[in-house]
Amino acid sequence: MKLTAFLRDKLIFILITLATAGIGSFFLYAFHFSRSVILSLNLIYLCGSIAVLIREYLVRKTYYTELFTILDKLDKKHYISEVIEPSTFIDGKILAETLRIAGKSMHDEVAAERRANCEYREYVELWVHEIKTPISAIKLICDNNGYTNISGEVNKIEKYVEQALFYARAGLVEKDYIIKQINLKHLIGELLKKNAAYFIASGIQVNPYADGTVYADSKWLIFILQQLMDNSIKYEAKTVSFFFAENTLTIKDDGIGIPPQDLPRIFERGFTGENGRRHAKSTGMGLYLCKELCEKMNLDLSAISENGTEIIITFPKNAYVTLL
Repeated sequence: MKLTAFLRDKLIFILITLATAGIGSFFLYAFHFSRSVILSLNLIYLCGSIAVLIREYLVRKTYYTELFTILDKLDKKHYISEVIEPSTFIDGKILAETLRIAGKSMHDEVAAERRANCEYREYVELWVHEIKTPISAIKLICDNNGYTNISGEVNKIEKYVEQALFYARAGLVEKDYIIKQINLKHLIGELLKKNAAYFIASGIQVNPYADGTVYADSKWLIFILQQLMDNSIKYEAKTVSFFFAENTLTIKDDGIGIPPQDLPRIFERGFTGENGRRHAKSTGMGLYLCKELCEKMNLDLSAISENGTEIIITFPKNAYVTLL
């Protein structure tokens, strides 16, 4: 609190004090009091008034300085009402009570939003699990009757549904999240087996050279690799190769690559870039989800684009680092 601001706020009090001293001096002079007595009485009166102002200024300045110091140190500033010190003056008490009521109202609103968000997420997860059953049945019917084109489209639907499920779960680390040692060769083999018909129809060649063990969640990691493979196929790759060395998995393709101006933004939510607009229908969610899931597992995800695209996933050396 600045002294000039305080004095401006107390201007009316100061003017009334001076006016009172003047009027009092006039009456004392009218009753023939000596000038020395009038001067002494005014001096005592004004000194008392100044002392009151100085004390009030120091009390308020100390209180508000501490208040803003605490506020600056708080990461979540809406908790200020919980840590604010009790004041000795009335408007400080009113301020503290106002902050407490506003803080409680805000906490109630946040809690209600969180409940609604949680209910929505649970609904999405339930819907995804329910819709996967008829999708699987349609795929089975198509495979049994040789409806290859329809089967391919159903396969796309299934992947978009799977993407929605992981998007709903991405905000909750504790749900369906188990870090364990994974054999990359086995995991990539599962991915290829699951998508064999799709890869054959796309005419893509996969070179699974990666062999080693990493620490991650198997469901999340296979989803990430699935998104990366889908992107390679979407952007005209004919060959995809997996390499693993020193806790780093590299997925390299020979597709059209990523324009240099787009490369820094490919992991942003909803960013489709030049290729997404020209060559394929893109939601801009696949790489965003990959980045989000990698961050949850403490994995580093980066990209290089020279004669195709290289996506690099760097794993921690042990499970403890992954859970940090």
